[in-house]
Amino acid sequence: MALPLRPHGSRIPLLVLSLLGVVALVGLLPGSGHAGTTAPTFAAPVYVDQALAGGEPEVFADTLHGRLIYSAHEGTTHLYRDGIVSSPWGDFSFVSNYCNQVNIWTSPDGGTNWYRDRYLGTQCPTSPAINTGFSDPDLTQDAGGRVYDTGIDLVNDALFSSIDGGQTWDQGNADCHDGDRPWLAGGKANQVFMGTDTLEGSGSGHQVFVSNDGGQTCSATGIDDNGSLADGGSWTAFGKLYYDRLANTVVEPAIFQHGDGSFGVGISTMPNGGSSFTPHEGFRGTSMYAHWPAIAIDAAGTVYVVWDTDNRQAGTSGGCNGAQTPAPNSIMMVSTKNLGQTWSAPVTVAHPGTRVLWPWIAAGDAGKVSVVWYQTEPQDGMPDLDCQTGHIHVMEASITNAAGKSSQRSNVDAAGRVVHVGWVCQGGTTCVATGQDRRLGDYFTNTLDSRGCVLIASGDTRLTDPTTGGPYPTARPLFIRQNGGPRLIGNGSCS
Repeated sequence: MALPLRPHGSRIPLLVLSLLGVVALVGLLPGSGHAGTTAPTFAAPVYVDQALAGGEPEVFADTLHGRLIYSAHEGTTHLYRDGIVSSPWGDFSFVSNYCNQVNIWTSPDGGTNWYRDRYLGTQCPTSPAINTGFSDPDLTQDAGGRVYDTGIDLVNDALFSSIDGGQTWDQGNADCHDGDRPWLAGGKANQVFMGTDTLEGSGSGHQVFVSNDGGQTCSATGIDDNGSLADGGSWTAFGKLYYDRLANTVVEPAIFQHGDGSFGVGISTMPNGGSSFTPHEGFRGTSMYAHWPAIAIDAAGTVYVVWDTDNRQAGTSGGCNGAQTPAPNSIMMVSTKNLGQTWSAPVTVAHPGTRVLWPWIAAGDAGKVSVVWYQTEPQDGMPDLDCQTGHIHVMEASITNAAGKSSQRSNVDAAGRVVHVGWVCQGGTTCVATGQDRRLGDYFTNTLDSRGCVLIASGDTRLTDPTTGGPYPTARPLFIRQNGGPRLIGNGSCS
């Protein structure tokens, strides 16, 4: 994805959360927890593939076909080596496997073994007639069991689908629409919605397109999912969208830039078959470090929004390019039980005294969610990760009664080790041009399997090239599976 700039208030000071009566989960070490619920445990991380790239990964549980599907960026715009712009053609694995398509693997055994998708025996996962694009995968499933993925060439948004758990991809088109950073939400049988940042025309902005034939064709025109605010500001949908099956409604995360400079997060909604989106701000007066907030919808229809704040130390200039020095920040969450009409008070999921970033959320039964994020170590100080080094851990919080006033959670280091040491550049494709480290991409994800156990997909940069002994120019795909602690669907344990 391009994302050369972040069009939101990432430098707006955070309101003092103590005034809101929320309680932070303070821990100085990555594995620190919070009493009140049995902590989940995770098996040792597994490399899905040690040759192909794995930045911006997603794992998806197709319970209908009993398979896990994993998709990741092919690595073309995630290249880095020792602060120098790196050519992919020096990496034999990259050259021999390059297809201008997002990477795809499936697992029939819960993630113990992973197999590359191969179209007609080639090294490519899908037919080039329906999929052209190395970047920005996203997985979803419609009500009929068809799974969808997407990929882009920095302009076109490919849309393609599978009816056998991701083993083969039989329908789709290479250009659902022109745009950047597509996100998908499966609707009714053979229906899928694509939200994308359109690039062409005077009315460019975030729009949503729909396919009603399994991805073979898409609507010629999109529905605007952005607009003006009464105070002179603006709002736009931004991030992974979902389809609320109980309400037959498309739901997207949204950001709000107010005329007075304040910043907010929330959602936008549109009934299936509708012609316009309605914005609903959930919390105003915060900041955000990541490019977008993330959302999830539980079995009762409650929508959760999570984001990372971007606290900075006033009067300092120790950040990148003279920006204010980072301060300890937080992973925050708000929720709504009525599609944005009313909202809960904000809850602090994590405030460990270090830097936290890129939260993602998955939801199960009513009030049960899993939140993941990256977290630096105390020894790192307060790095401005665009240009300063951090030790990156994969953290997870399983939360019960998440929409209530007495939620319980345990924060754990899901990988049990560092997955990246270095910068985490957020400047989009400009990171490669400037030689900054963008191997992790712009996000990582979690989901739940059929039992409600947490599955996590993350990039990992800890492998080294056996020939040179140096780091690979791209991340490798990592899979982390919950193997103990409470399930988020039904009762019992993930043991």
